[in-house]
Amino acid sequence: MLFFLCNTSFSHGQTLYALKIDRNIRKEATEITAEYQPRLVMGVDQTLEFKSTVAKYLVKKQAVKSDNSLSAKAKYNLLKRLSSQESSDMADVLESYRLQEYLRIKLKIQPIPKPRAYKENLIAQDNGGIN
Repeated sequence: MLFFLCNTSFSHGQTLYALKIDRNIRKEATEITAEYQPRLVMGVDQTLEFKSTVAKYLVKKQAVKSDNSLSAKAKYNLLKRLSSQESSDMADVLESYRLQEYLRIKLKIQPIPKPRAYKENLIAQDNGGIN
């Protein structure tokens, strides 16, 4: 019974992401994958799985960025956590030597943007609250 519930929840989650992966997300995932490809040199099946994982996390990141109920700091922290989860999921897609290269170049290809309000807050704190 527990197995059935876990399986049902998992497949429902996959369906949710499949529905939200629109043309723009697919295009962005394809572009990101193409940036990694010269360094990771993945085969066709692995490339498709890589791109699918990237797309899944792009949907999640887009949801965080568009959530107006979150503070800039909360969004940044969630984006960092999602980036970390994405890296963990890539361990199931990439061999260890490719994973190491992926991790090494990830922040250059997929930087975690600090929301503007959060950046301004940090600057104000560094200046002792003086803008």
